[in-house]
Amino acid sequence: MQAIKNKIQLKRFILPALILCSLFAEGKRGGDDDDKNVIIEYKKQSFLFKQDKGENPVLIKENYSTDLRSRRRSGNILYTEMYNDHETVDAVDVSVRNRPFRGVDIKYDYYSIKDIFYSDARVCYFKIPFDEVGVPAKVTISKTYKDPRYFTKVYFTEEYFVQNKVVEFIIPRWMKCELKEYNFGGNEIKKDTGYDAKLDADVYTYTMRNLPAFESESYDQGIAYNYPHVLVLCKEANTDKGKQTYFKTIEDLYRWCYDIVKDIKDDDAALKAKADEITNGTSGDANKVKTVLNWVHQNIRYIAYEDGIAAFKPAKATDVMSKKYGDCKGMANLLKGLLKNLGLDVRLCWIGTNHIPYDLSTPSLSVHNHMIAAWLTNGKTYFLDGTETNIAFNQYAERIAGRQVLIENGDKYILSNVPTVNAEQNPDKEKRILTIEGQDLKGNAEHIFKGEARSDMINKIAGIKKDDAEKVLINYLSENNQDYNIRNLKKSEMPGIDSTLKISYEITHKNGASVFGNEIYLDLDFRKELDGFTIDTAKRIHNMQMPNKVLMDEETELTIPEGYKIGTLPANLSLQNSILDINITYKQVGTKLVYHKLLKVKQILLKKEEFGLWNKQIQQLTDKYKEQVVLTK
Repeated sequence: MQAIKNKIQLKRFILPALILCSLFAEGKRGGDDDDKNVIIEYKKQSFLFKQDKGENPVLIKENYSTDLRSRRRSGNILYTEMYNDHETVDAVDVSVRNRPFRGVDIKYDYYSIKDIFYSDARVCYFKIPFDEVGVPAKVTISKTYKDPRYFTKVYFTEEYFVQNKVVEFIIPRWMKCELKEYNFGGNEIKKDTGYDAKLDADVYTYTMRNLPAFESESYDQGIAYNYPHVLVLCKEANTDKGKQTYFKTIEDLYRWCYDIVKDIKDDDAALKAKADEITNGTSGDANKVKTVLNWVHQNIRYIAYEDGIAAFKPAKATDVMSKKYGDCKGMANLLKGLLKNLGLDVRLCWIGTNHIPYDLSTPSLSVHNHMIAAWLTNGKTYFLDGTETNIAFNQYAERIAGRQVLIENGDKYILSNVPTVNAEQNPDKEKRILTIEGQDLKGNAEHIFKGEARSDMINKIAGIKKDDAEKVLINYLSENNQDYNIRNLKKSEMPGIDSTLKISYEITHKNGASVFGNEIYLDLDFRKELDGFTIDTAKRIHNMQMPNKVLMDEETELTIPEGYKIGTLPANLSLQNSILDINITYKQVGTKLVYHKLLKVKQILLKKEEFGLWNKQIQQLTDKYKEQVVLTK
């Protein structure tokens, strides 16, 4: 099960605030239909449930034919068909210009997925020549799905624009199966039902026209939120081999998941010895949990290992401990093994991140893509995510916050939710105390990071060579501004089990003050987060899902030089709605001028109908950033 990781370059936007900056800068359509060199004129796709005398009593046979046509001369295009250990590609036929294509070189290989250490994903691929405009081609493929549990969904959208498409499900009445439809709105999709007397089967036919191709956009919620598809819920089958139960209920899903993990045998003596070593000198259960969680975060490297569509079986805890790497399942099992041998009640949990729209009202392997652990104590439940390196105990990453979680509980289960989080969990605070010397601003600054702001910072710094870390951190804090000189940098322990990261330093901001005769012009906001980051509503197709909620709290205290007074002071700005709060104030306190800015992103999902509201607020913020303080003699 794959943990979702944000990939943000180490620049100023490694903090949540400016992660948003890259979000909106990159949030645009991946390409227009006019740029596609191929269209699908017609595709017929059929799925038939059949009984089998082999190991699996029920198979699903897929057959499809696709008629493609080139829109321009483009040479060869690469055609791919994905499969895995639970599927087989049985036959492939290719024709070009209405004749069998004798030169097709069909290859079968493992598919390399970025950031996945191992996956059973495979790809069948070959090239089709489109050396002239209007060349027709047909691809016909037959596949077999070997286990109905893993036949979970069918997407209607294709890599290319689809003029016409038919998707057909033929479900004999000995097979109990439900088709659950998602994201049909706004698409030309028609559903018909029928009956095949020869097969004694219900036939569900979806006919569609003019389907746009898949488009890549930064910070999508995920394709399951955006594109029309059918979730296939295989419940049970009355076969010649007897009744086969799949996932009729959540109990069935839990029983299948639990059966996979309950018999994992581990070396408890080795786990206890390591747990005692890790917590030596630590008192109190909560402190032991914090210490073990931090040890796993810092000593076990996360890798993604996906053997099967939904590989739910964790590696042994002792194997993960000795190899010093594991996927989410292995890391969760290691947390359980270590803490259980300290006498604590820790369970495995199955959870779906916010990358998927389904919940446990739909019993399917599609509802879970992640595994964590839970510590149950005194009527409370604390969730432990081994993959969220550097997030503190009892703080939760946005991707799992509020999500349903299935907790192991013997033959039964516990259904719960991870606590929701607000922006206050993730503060990025900065305070600067400055004086004016000539045209320079000099003084001290302190930063405090907590929650995901802290986690993001530590994760990025940890990925840099030790010799370069301080230089990179200074460049980050100065935003690569050569006039913003930082000295005597000090930081609290990284990572450590402390939930707060503190960084302090001395500043000289050259030319930070502009002196003209008897006047000094000052711009007291060095960061200007979200400046100009409006959304291009003409290009953006889908909603945006931001990485996490954000709280930016910045204050600059400036000593007013002797003989000067405030000539011009910008008006305060206060804007609040359900998405974003902006509060900017200027005030004089004795001989000090205090500038304070609070930006709070309160929800991660920004719907298309809210883009206008966001843009209006950001424009007001941008306008405010342009205003300056003027000191006069």
